[in-house]
Amino acid sequence: MNKVINNIALKITAICLSFLLFFTAIFSLISVVYMLYNNFYTKDFTTLQTDTMQQLTKNEMGRFINEYIEDPVYLNYYYSDKNFLYDVRDLTDGTGASNYESQDYYAENYEKQAINYYYNSAGEKYSEYEVDYFYGDDEYDIKYYDDNKNPLTQETHTVEFTLYIPKNLKNTDTVWLVNIFTQFGFNNRYSIIFMGLASVILCVVIFSYLFVSVGHGNGGEGISVCAFNNLPADILTAIIAVCFLFALLILDNFNWVTAYIVAAVLAAILYFVALWYLMSITVQIKAKTLIKHTVLYWIFKRLCKIGGVLKNIYKNLATAYKTALVIVVLFAVLAFFTAVNYYNGNVVILWLLAYCVISVFIMLAAIAFQKVKKGGERIVNGDLDSKIDTKYMYGDIKDFAESLNNINCGLQNAIDDKMRSERFKTELITNVSHDIKTPLTSIVNYVDLIKKEDCDNEKINEYIEVLDRQSNRLKKLIEDLIEASKASTGNLTVQLEKCNLSLLINQAVGEFDEKLESKNLQVVQSLESDDLYIMADGRRLWRVFDNLLNNICKYALCGTRVYINLKSENGKAIITFKNISEQPINMSGEELTERFVRGDRSRNTEGSGLGLSIAKSLTELQNGTLKIVTDADLFKVIITFDLIKE
Repeated sequence: MNKVINNIALKITAICLSFLLFFTAIFSLISVVYMLYNNFYTKDFTTLQTDTMQQLTKNEMGRFINEYIEDPVYLNYYYSDKNFLYDVRDLTDGTGASNYESQDYYAENYEKQAINYYYNSAGEKYSEYEVDYFYGDDEYDIKYYDDNKNPLTQETHTVEFTLYIPKNLKNTDTVWLVNIFTQFGFNNRYSIIFMGLASVILCVVIFSYLFVSVGHGNGGEGISVCAFNNLPADILTAIIAVCFLFALLILDNFNWVTAYIVAAVLAAILYFVALWYLMSITVQIKAKTLIKHTVLYWIFKRLCKIGGVLKNIYKNLATAYKTALVIVVLFAVLAFFTAVNYYNGNVVILWLLAYCVISVFIMLAAIAFQKVKKGGERIVNGDLDSKIDTKYMYGDIKDFAESLNNINCGLQNAIDDKMRSERFKTELITNVSHDIKTPLTSIVNYVDLIKKEDCDNEKINEYIEVLDRQSNRLKKLIEDLIEASKASTGNLTVQLEKCNLSLLINQAVGEFDEKLESKNLQVVQSLESDDLYIMADGRRLWRVFDNLLNNICKYALCGTRVYINLKSENGKAIITFKNISEQPINMSGEELTERFVRGDRSRNTEGSGLGLSIAKSLTELQNGTLKIVTDADLFKVIITFDLIKE
């Protein structure tokens, strides 16, 4: 198939065949429409030929009468090389003219008309086309004059005109051509239909091949836009329009015989030009450059850039300068209005006074707004002690500026209260955790000592197991609280060093093999490379992976897969943990990373709700990001770090 599409010789052959078939189809279509209109399929040939010739005599009769009125003597010369015979009889004075000698004819046409002739005082005859006429004193009295303004007399003659088309035709004019075409059309009226249909079908096939293959060179892959097809679409369209207009102008300068020949040559040239145009457009559509490759699009892009530059300039202007620009525009409008109404001095003076007053108020408002804007920016940037100068301000703008001046007091108090509250909570958690940890350590140690003593009482042994389990759980909670508090406040020490992510992930998964197998969880790892390195604290990053895998073991649905992926993208290392939750997740990823929030709202499973919060805080301490995405029962964690070179 590629050989057929890329064959240049086959394309050239197809173009030539398309030319022949296209004009054959056009000729067939025009011929069939003409023959249907003139009843070629319902009349016999004799009747058809007679009717056609009769129509030609009717068409010629008007010209014939005009020629006779202008110069009867010229008739014999004018019709000497034409397939018309005439007979003219002036019934008023018995004169006439004729070149008809009782020949056999196909058709005749007869008319009788009253014709006015005019004579001067010398008896010279004027045709009605040469008469100047003027109205006299009487509205209905029309007087005629010659070129020298001498009065003319009028005579009305009744004249009979008869035109014939003889059976012995000369091959000199359209009558002969019409007769030839009539005979040919009648004899081939059915075969022309089939020829037209076959041409149309073959044209569709060949054009389909040409438009499918265009843009494919010899042995080339994809679409190649050569210089021949690379002209912008709007330039191509202009070339086509100019070619067609030029063709129409040329045809106006030739007689009918030469015009047919020139029209045929021009049609052939225009066909190839139009085909080139369509194929060029098709190539550009395939290459997706049709719009972007046009001159209009280039101009549009430049205008957009200019507009963007102007917009950026206007956007970065100070408010006062923007207002001044608006005032200048208003002044230009006012100047135009003044030029239009220059004759009314009072109106112009009133407009000037109103303009000056309005301009002053606008400038004051603009300056006030600029002050308010800068003051608001200072407050946003943390300068809560800044004050806005309200001098020369008025109305609502002044009230708003004073409100901003007063907002910093309430805002500072709110910030102080918030910081004091956060500090108190953090200190409370840390201090209480430390206070609890000391006696808890003693409890754990004494429970451990009791376990080592021999005791035959099964109940006591059972109680000791419960104490051991719950004391260790409480110890783990206290440690998590302390770590979460330190991580959220940044009090943890982090030693960043070069870490191999693939190695660390494999070690973490290996540590959790037994837990994962106990819940029948299958780990599917996809590590892009074994040599992806980041700057991180190995102990803290290990804790992140430990928390995530521990979370998976607690909440993942038994018998499902756990996906762990590692890839590099745009200089980043992206680690993804995905699993299916045993229970639907009815909260967002942001909520899950808050402290003391658990995915198990019923709190039936063990856990403090601090694991994900600690993992996120530790990741951020190491200059990474941790994001949680949830969708129904899908749980997904995305960790991102900057890659470093080996």
